Amino acid sequence: MSYHQQIGIKVEGVELNEITPDPSVGAHTHKAGASIILVGMRGTGKTFIGNMASAALSWPCFDADIYFEEKYKIGVREFVHQRGWSAFRDAEFVATKELIEAKPKGHVISVGGGIVETTVAREFLKEYASTKGPVVRIVRPLPDIIAYLDTEGTRAAYEEPVPDVFRRRDPWFAECSNYLFDNQFGDDSDMRSTFREVLRFFGHISGQNPNFSENLMDGKRSYFLSLTYPDVSHAADQIDDLTEGVDALELRVDLLKSPKDYESLQYSIPPLSYVQEQVTKLRRLSSLPIVFTVRTKSQGGAFPDTAHAEALKLLNLGLQLGVEYVDVELTLPEKNIQLLTKRKGHSKIIASWHDWTGRMKWVGVEVREKYELAVKLGDIAKIVGKAESLKDNFALYNFVDSVTQSPDAKPIIAINMGVEGQMSRILNSTFSPVSHPLLPNHAAPGQLSFREIQQALHLLGLLPSRRFYLFGTPISHALSPTLHNTAFNLLALPHKYERFETQTVGEEIKIAITSPDFGGASVTIPFKIDIIPLLDKLTPAAEAIGAVNTIIPTSQGSGRILVGDNTDWIGIRTCIAAKLGDRPIGAALIIGSGGTARAAIYALQSLHADVIYIYNRTVSKAHDLSQMFPEAKIRVLTQLGSWPEAKPRVIVSTVPASALDGGVISFTKSLFEYRDGPAVVVDVVYRPSETALLGLAKKFGENWSVVTGREILLEQGFEQFRLWTGRRCPRSRVAEKIWE
Repeated sequence: MSYHQQIGIKVEGVELNEITPDPSVGAHTHKAGASIILVGMRGTGKTFIGNMASAALSWPCFDADIYFEEKYKIGVREFVHQRGWSAFRDAEFVATKELIEAKPKGHVISVGGGIVETTVAREFLKEYASTKGPVVRIVRPLPDIIAYLDTEGTRAAYEEPVPDVFRRRDPWFAECSNYLFDNQFGDDSDMRSTFREVLRFFGHISGQNPNFSENLMDGKRSYFLSLTYPDVSHAADQIDDLTEGVDALELRVDLLKSPKDYESLQYSIPPLSYVQEQVTKLRRLSSLPIVFTVRTKSQGGAFPDTAHAEALKLLNLGLQLGVEYVDVELTLPEKNIQLLTKRKGHSKIIASWHDWTGRMKWVGVEVREKYELAVKLGDIAKIVGKAESLKDNFALYNFVDSVTQSPDAKPIIAINMGVEGQMSRILNSTFSPVSHPLLPNHAAPGQLSFREIQQALHLLGLLPSRRFYLFGTPISHALSPTLHNTAFNLLALPHKYERFETQTVGEEIKIAITSPDFGGASVTIPFKIDIIPLLDKLTPAAEAIGAVNTIIPTSQGSGRILVGDNTDWIGIRTCIAAKLGDRPIGAALIIGSGGTARAAIYALQSLHADVIYIYNRTVSKAHDLSQMFPEAKIRVLTQLGSWPEAKPRVIVSTVPASALDGGVISFTKSLFEYRDGPAVVVDVVYRPSETALLGLAKKFGENWSVVTGREILLEQGFEQFRLWTGRRCPRSRVAEKIWE
């Protein structure tokens, strides 16, 4: 018998026509660190997402049903059968309200699916969403909900079919919440993308880690790619190439076409459900910030100019979905813009104005009025004109210079459309909209690609070439030059990375790092410690690890300083997290006690390992290493395979291949005794690609994933590239070149 056919007690509620959505929900002033409430139908995955959010935020997660059973000393199912649904709803509200009020900050709280069945509970949730903190509605396709409930029988069953309960409650969930998480997951790869999105979404809406463009925040050059697909699924196979160099993705909602409208030559207003689906698809493809744009016809888009109510609904949906930037046209009634501003949470409003007539002059009164209105209503001002000649670009440049003199001036996007305006696109520094040759068409006339803008900046002298180095010995077979030079070429950055082999850290290296064209350096053995005296500052990671593998020249005042960092730990952490997701590590084993072992300890600390075993052939060195990390729970082993506490779920070998010669260190299958779910073994050696340890793991580790040294090399190199250039490394094509 299926779940929705089971005999139970009738669920009480009201008819849909009695529901009047409250427009104030979402008009919130949330308290810092306010607890997050999860609502939604049973079977949408509130517990699953709640546990992921708990891991992402490092906040405790509470289930209101469990709290109910602890409070009343009886199970939910038994309570309903003994006292009926009405009594249960009253008791459920008391317990839920008590739990939320007892945990006002720093918690994720999942409430029962039927909490919205009573008016008093709905009003409580609406008030919380409006004045206290996020209420997130978890949604999932109805067939998936039914499939789950058909196999779940621990809670009281409905008398009516699940679809009827769903249709009645769904508007209530929408009414009581100010955020929406679309929970669509399936196979393991989807699970990883879901966890990535949980990290982004909850970090953003909580304000703990808003997903903004770092380059925009730092006042550097920033770009977003204007997607022009009717369905973002068309970008799936090319997303890595499309996003090379950019800081965000613009979803042109006005250009979206649902399947029923796809054959029509006329643009139509896309349904809210279709737009929600599109945002979810885009999140599965990329975690880059989204610029959510509904461009009207008079402003150069496809959306009807007079459909203000429909535009407001779509823009509000973007905020509910936790998009980072919402483009709001100044042609929208000001009261509507103000309402969106109140609802924005930690998202940013781009207040935009486009003049297609060519009548707006950058030295005129109108542009000043539009700019002042944009600054009043938005976090970022966007003014777009039309160039009739090259002089219009100089007028634009002077206007931007005049309005950005104040230290508290808001960022401004200012460009001229048309071929004559392409110079303004090159000079604009804030969120320049760019296109890509792979897109079906440009979003606006005169739009350039990221590569074209970098080439032009170099020719104008605004992007000077820099020299990057690898310091160490021996380095003749190092892969780092291939990694970084490939990335420079793909992004049209005029830089060069080369090997710099010396026997000591001497005058040659000093001259190189103090040269005006020095862009940065990688440092490998044996110089990771010897290089430190030449640097002005170390990052916290480099200080804790006691070794530097990355040098970054950083502006300070009118000069610059050399900062030492360590990205080895980033490479190790990233690869482990990619294999385990949000699963706790528990115990971990590190083999070796050198500089990379230090990085491994730092990485495992960041992943909250409970205990870290260290094994080294010289036991005294292992003890010395453990003293360097007094906050970590480290146990030094004298024998592999003998675990004082839990069996390790993660193994990281940091010893060179030469250490294995003659059986100095021997590995056995006893290393891979962990069987309670996925586990991972990492070997930092990248020649050979499959070491003895990894071969043993493949043979005896039934549930063990392996990470090669080349994967570590790539990940730490990607982070170096970002630190030097402010750009994400083109991962796929660089990795392909490395594997060749």
